[in-house]
Amino acid sequence: MRPLADRIDFLSGLAERRLAAAEGSERFYSKLLDRARTESLELCGSGPVGLVHGDLHSANVLMGPGGRMVAIDPRPAWGDPDFDAVDWVLDGVSDLTTLSQRIESLASLVPGQSPERILGWCRAQAAFTAVPRLCAGRDDAETRFLMTLARQ
Repeated sequence: MRPLADRIDFLSGLAERRLAAAEGSERFYSKLLDRARTESLELCGSGPVGLVHGDLHSANVLMGPGGRMVAIDPRPAWGDPDFDAVDWVLDGVSDLTTLSQRIESLASLVPGQSPERILGWCRAQAAFTAVPRLCAGRDDAETRFLMTLARQ
């Protein structure tokens, strides 16, 4: 298994390639991606260490035998397990109040989850999602919120 920092490098590189391929890409976005990578790597080095799925979102969770949830398509790593909460709590969110409620709800259900670290991961990872959306011409409430979160 690889360290979570390797997954961060992959996500950062993917967002940077999408930015480079977009016409009229702004230098501001490149700086935002650099900041996101730096903040993500700082979180990698400062938190608990455990097994990380690496790509945990609703499309990668199926209902298995006996009604049990089964996570598929892992990108396993060792690092901060709070990283896996980001896609769960950010999906479809367009304001900080809703994000905070989701974080608190998830953290109350999952032993060991840190609401503060989950929010930190959301802020650090927001640009990796927002910048490719903006490059593709998306201008919806969720993308605007991700950009706001990335700038905080």
